Amino acid sequence: MTAILEFSYSPRIHAALITGCFGSWHLWSVRNMDLAPPLSSGCNVTEALWGDLGLLVKEEDMKEEEYGHMVACPDVEEEKPFAELHCKTETDVTDSNYESLQTTVKIEVKIEEDEHDYLLKKPMCRRHSSVANGRDLGEAPGPSGASSTRCSADSSDSDNEFSEPDPDSSDEWLPSGSAEYSRASSPYVAPETHEGGRASSGDDWHQAGWQPNNFPFTATPGPRKAAAELDSDLPADFLELFLTDELLRHIVDQTNLYASQYFEARRPGNLPYSRVNAWKPVSVPELKTFFGLSFLTGYIKKPSLELYWSVDEVDATPHFSKTMSRNRFQIIWSFLHYNNNALQDETDKMYKVRPVLDYIVEKFKEMYQSGQNICIDEGMMQWRGRLSFKVYNPQKVKYGIKSYILCDSATGYCFNMRPYIGEDSTVSEIVFSLLDRLPGHGYTLFMDHFYNSVALCERLLGAQTNVCGTLRKDRGEPQLIGELTKTDLRMREKVVRHNERVMVVAWQDKRLVKMVTTCHQDRMQKVNVWQRGRKVSQYKPECIVAYNSSMNGVDKLDQNIAYYPFVRRSLNWANKFVAYLFQLCMFNAYVLYQARNPGECKTLLEFIRRVVKSEEGRRTPRAPYNTDPDSRLDGELSRHKLERLMPTSKKGRPSRRCRVCARKGRRSETKMCCKSCGVPLHAGECFTAYHTKLNYSV
Repeated sequence: MTAILEFSYSPRIHAALITGCFGSWHLWSVRNMDLAPPLSSGCNVTEALWGDLGLLVKEEDMKEEEYGHMVACPDVEEEKPFAELHCKTETDVTDSNYESLQTTVKIEVKIEEDEHDYLLKKPMCRRHSSVANGRDLGEAPGPSGASSTRCSADSSDSDNEFSEPDPDSSDEWLPSGSAEYSRASSPYVAPETHEGGRASSGDDWHQAGWQPNNFPFTATPGPRKAAAELDSDLPADFLELFLTDELLRHIVDQTNLYASQYFEARRPGNLPYSRVNAWKPVSVPELKTFFGLSFLTGYIKKPSLELYWSVDEVDATPHFSKTMSRNRFQIIWSFLHYNNNALQDETDKMYKVRPVLDYIVEKFKEMYQSGQNICIDEGMMQWRGRLSFKVYNPQKVKYGIKSYILCDSATGYCFNMRPYIGEDSTVSEIVFSLLDRLPGHGYTLFMDHFYNSVALCERLLGAQTNVCGTLRKDRGEPQLIGELTKTDLRMREKVVRHNERVMVVAWQDKRLVKMVTTCHQDRMQKVNVWQRGRKVSQYKPECIVAYNSSMNGVDKLDQNIAYYPFVRRSLNWANKFVAYLFQLCMFNAYVLYQARNPGECKTLLEFIRRVVKSEEGRRTPRAPYNTDPDSRLDGELSRHKLERLMPTSKKGRPSRRCRVCARKGRRSETKMCCKSCGVPLHAGECFTAYHTKLNYSV
């Protein structure tokens, strides 16, 4: 049989036939053969050009008797075993840059069927060359350190055969022994060298044969536990899954405790005219009203808090003054507290908000099961005051409190969060603490280069969790990809390596992008992108397309809560951070509401407005004392119904003066009021007179 090969090479290539594995295709490792270009007559050969080349040779039919393996050298008739090589060179030596020289070689190999394992034991003849650039480059010694023989090439040498091997030259650098190369046991990967880069040195990284890891997704995404059992179309009911009466009772107790500690520590007679002297203990219903007004400031924007209680007809908002006085709102905001200062733990920097933070985060994890694609990213709450764990992040809001957040990629639901307080936790500890109960269910986790590494990907694979994301340098990637720069690859060119568990991809787009994945195929996917105002089709690696579509969960969360922020400026970071947590609660409640009531409240704004109205409807309306509503004489008594007065911050079972009795000069109180008119009335005669008589005072 005959194997024929034609190839082009750059001048740094030397070769010698080592071994072949047999079958329909033969794999040859070619090394230590000097294929330097011939020079015109009279040129001094001063440098041998060396390199490596891997050859894949296809066998052709040949008669069994044709096995005289030859190596033809000039002026030598002695037969050399194993191979007959014919070299045809096309060289332009006028260029001073010898790196650009090219040689085309045609090798005809005749091998004997019975000899499957052999090694070339005699040195191949070597030809040496120098570039005619007007300077002597010097002799290039072989790998063993022996200097190369000098020769001159005659321009009449049209056959371009190799010169006779020098019997005195050292052959220590040639292969020896009977080492065998097997494709079955060790897949061949030719050492690749990119311009400006080095060949990969890791034996565990391969170019072909990647098979992604596929874990079955065993979780059931969507609302769970109390959220799944809630059958309601009121947005406020879903918000109360997180802001429960238990949590509000804790805040009320700590607020009242802090107020008492404040007045005990203050010296008698100090600040006698301060508005804090009007402090009265707060209750759960009053705290709900306080937070309801805070939510309202999220979409009713005014430059200062006092303007919400303005009586000027130009900028008045009557709802605020009807619901709560300005001084009372500001006093509650001043004394709002979440933990006991007397028992403060100096080692916990989040101590002031720790009970609220832990309670809300546990509710986040309890009420919802994320979809298969999840992501981890940073969230920022702006804070420019003094704080030991304040961070600088120019990609977010520059200065603030950073939190590691795990979100559902599809909905943006905040499943878990962990504020950064300057602790020395490793990236792996942060990732696994955020995953909590999710490992083992076949999730796919998307992260950016801050978290990703090859070691972390392999550890997450042990927890049946796939990973995809960008990769920064020195995170366990193969040396070949780690040393790539943006000038080493052409546009839309990629380099792929894998170790059978993790695949690393380097892809050149507008900039060099390096990705790591455990679950995506090594293939390109067609996508539409905007270029110069129009959509054009491009092909991108599958892992990059998946990353772009699933890494935006935290961004969805940040975008939505930024539209209607009810976080007020404050010198107290704890108040501002708890308001930030309540914003997360509002968005998560919106996601749960959409899952349970599809088609309702299509926007977060509509959801917040209905929450505020629901809280308003749960308070007893107060009609003006001197005027009566026009609807009292509409003749539809069926629409006017009596109901009990709702509890207030001062009275658990409140009572008010009956409107009819008061107009008749009698002081008599009632615990009932008309739901439609908002007027306190006794049942029976007073109720009938008020809705049927024009002058009910007589």
